[in-house]
Amino acid sequence: MFDLDNWQEIWATITRNKFRSILTGLGVSWGLFMLIILVGIGNSFEGGLMKNVNGFASNSCFFFTDRTSEAFKGYRKGRWWNMNNRDLVLIQQKARSVELISPVLFGNSGDKNVVNGQKTGSYGTRGVYPAHFKIEQQHVLAGRLFNDLDIDGYRKVCVIGQEVYETLFQPGEDPQGRYIRVNGIYFQVIGVIRPKSRASIGGDVESTVFIPFTTMQRAFNQGDIIHFLACTTKSGYTGSIVEEEVKNILKSAHDIAPTDEKAVRSFNIEKEFQIFNNLFTGINVLIWFVGGGALLSGIIGISNIMLVTVRERTREIGVRRALGAKPITIVKQILSESFVLTAIAGFLGFLSGIVLVELISFGMSQNMSDDVFLIPPFVSFWTAVKAMIVLIIAGIISGLMPAMRALSVKAIDAIRDE
Repeated sequence: MFDLDNWQEIWATITRNKFRSILTGLGVSWGLFMLIILVGIGNSFEGGLMKNVNGFASNSCFFFTDRTSEAFKGYRKGRWWNMNNRDLVLIQQKARSVELISPVLFGNSGDKNVVNGQKTGSYGTRGVYPAHFKIEQQHVLAGRLFNDLDIDGYRKVCVIGQEVYETLFQPGEDPQGRYIRVNGIYFQVIGVIRPKSRASIGGDVESTVFIPFTTMQRAFNQGDIIHFLACTTKSGYTGSIVEEEVKNILKSAHDIAPTDEKAVRSFNIEKEFQIFNNLFTGINVLIWFVGGGALLSGIIGISNIMLVTVRERTREIGVRRALGAKPITIVKQILSESFVLTAIAGFLGFLSGIVLVELISFGMSQNMSDDVFLIPPFVSFWTAVKAMIVLIIAGIISGLMPAMRALSVKAIDAIRDE
């Protein structure tokens, strides 16, 4: 499309007005530089936020009980109630949208309630099903997680968080098969875990002792009470459908008014992830708007300098037209000059932005810890491709008006021009 074979003439035109070309090119360089930096920072923010919820099922819903807000079937308003084991069976039978389900039972976390020999610690306890570790995924540092045999056999086993392990055991000591005392009862350690996600329901995973749900109910005389219920959504259903189905089942099973909005509390992680997605979309739009605006100012500058160049070369253009140069030849010449100037300036800005992003990324990587909210900034391959496409389009756009101006020059008028 462009007459790049005549590059010497193109380069001569650009260098003829070095000062103007440099100043104008700086606008394009700065625009693309800012775009790359903003994209890198946006990726750092997005990656850091998603790191905090990585490993947490994005299609999960959680339920807990509260006082009733309406009188129903002879029961007074303000009645306390609890979920129970029968609710699990009903939900598994009737709720078509539920895939995984795990009840949760919270235990006491008294002073120095977890003991291993002479070492003690004050930690929370939680009774769960094996499915719980699919809803809140964990790094297994040693041993294994619960299985159905642990649940069905009421086994006195436990999985401990990393902090619990570091308090009760020597560094490097294998805890598997060892017994610890939790709230006065001995449990055998079968695994050590660390959370994949910073998000956790019911407390810090690293400072928690997990016990099979059925064992915890029996060992600590909890009857058939369920404190908390976690579910995930089947493919093809939304979290809102799960919430509605489970709430209706629970209300029907416990004689709660169907219109009671307070008796069964819930929250839907799917909605939270949707908020994150909307936030990231807004940030990306803002980044490309700001970066594109800076780049646009550079494009306008290049278009202006090319208009000045066309004006200064009016006589030359007229002579070429008089000698038989076709209009498309003149247009290609102007577009080529505009494109080359834009490409050189844009590439320098792009390269500077990539270098700075990589330097920042390297510096952050050397001092990175799990507590850092952001991740090292980066620019993806496809972002680089998009930036190059924007640059090419910018080069074409910046030369269109000057090219049309050159095309309108009449040979006889140009030769007479002083």
